[in-house]
Amino acid sequence: MALPMTPSFNSGTDLISENVWRPGTVWHYTTASGLAGLVGGNVLWASATAFMNDLREMHTGKTVFDRLLETHAGDVDANIQEEFNSMARTALRNDRYRTFIACASRLPDSLTMWRNYTSEVGFAVALDGTKPLLMRRQRRITEKMIAATGYQDERSKQLVRELAANGSAEFEWSPAVYKPEEQYRAAWAALRGIESTARARAEGREPDKHELEAMADAAQVLPTFKNTAFQDEAETRIVCGAGMHVDLMYLKHRPGRYGMTPYVELGIPENPAQKLGDQPEPMRALPITGVVIGPTPYPEEARIGVLELLRSHGHENVKVIESRIPFRS
Repeated sequence: MALPMTPSFNSGTDLISENVWRPGTVWHYTTASGLAGLVGGNVLWASATAFMNDLREMHTGKTVFDRLLETHAGDVDANIQEEFNSMARTALRNDRYRTFIACASRLPDSLTMWRNYTSEVGFAVALDGTKPLLMRRQRRITEKMIAATGYQDERSKQLVRELAANGSAEFEWSPAVYKPEEQYRAAWAALRGIESTARARAEGREPDKHELEAMADAAQVLPTFKNTAFQDEAETRIVCGAGMHVDLMYLKHRPGRYGMTPYVELGIPENPAQKLGDQPEPMRALPITGVVIGPTPYPEEARIGVLELLRSHGHENVKVIESRIPFRS
């Protein structure tokens, strides 16, 4: 026996590499209290965009669409100009107080994310990003709440009742788009879809996409655009919201850097069709598949604490791994 001419660097499976995790896995970076909420409360917070750390969070997408609309204002046929403009304005009208975002990363062990989004001991929680999440209903919409909307006609009141009865839509994770050329291509495709629908309606034809569907395409693309300066975060996000007044079913508030921050809880309801009582609806466990412990001088203690937290809430088969990044005080 003798040492080989060249060494082998194969020391087994690298469990912290994103390549060994199921495709679609996303990593939510959080604090110890945030981890306890995900595991014990079965919910992930999504904050109102008007109160996020980056106050210009939603401006990137709006700027891209505005530039395209301004540049090509004269290229839309005059006979559909009014409807095209109306549809585009409606699609891009973003209520920053009723639009909520939950953020994660495609990277399981990012120094940038540890520094920006965790304090003391941080954690990156692996979630199965192929499973959509719903907004948790916190309370019923009562007739008193409907009366407070100011609606006088019964049709509008009934619409609020129906929207409340339908409950939350399902919301999926979408990767942030950082490269300007990709942002413009995506925005352009959405605007051409609106143009196609407007033209079909003007000509009396059945459009490929309904008016609401064409506008929804643009509305869903806009919040995925993010300034290229943040591309190291490799972000993926859920953007969610509810109609005016119906949002009262889901809304919560917590202290934040600007005072009170509106937010909603995301998760998997036990029975989305069940009528709500006086308490928030019961939630199933989030699809947690792993936890990475961030840089810390106490990795073993942190690991045992996470394992005990997971075990106490029935998460028996969740991998717990330590960051490869060394701790620096």
